[in-house]
Amino acid sequence: MERVKLLSHRGKNILLLDLSNSTPEETLAAIPAARTMIGKFPSKSGLVMTDVKGAKYTKEVAEAIKNFTSYNPPFVKASAVVGAEGAAAILLQTVIFISRRELKSFGTRDEALTWLATAAH
Repeated sequence: MERVKLLSHRGKNILLLDLSNSTPEETLAAIPAARTMIGKFPSKSGLVMTDVKGAKYTKEVAEAIKNFTSYNPPFVKASAVVGAEGAAAILLQTVIFISRRELKSFGTRDEALTWLATAAH
């Protein structure tokens, strides 16, 4: 499964980091690819959607996600997270607090894509 890819929604390019139902090993393998792609965005232009529904977390994954999110601010205009429930919701709140970034949480990919393509401007 391709975990990092560009999507087009309403004429906007949106980077999808698909961590849905991922194992810790899959998440740790996907993060560097996402970081590389995000690093290619012009300053403050990237739109990023991360789907964490059903992802499995470890302490190592939580640290990797915090580090990844801390790296992104120079490149990212808006970020949306899909499926943050339970441990993922707690991790999301921690990441928001540490990074001092706004990460909007949504129940579905369609909601997140629509917000990123329209309301995130």
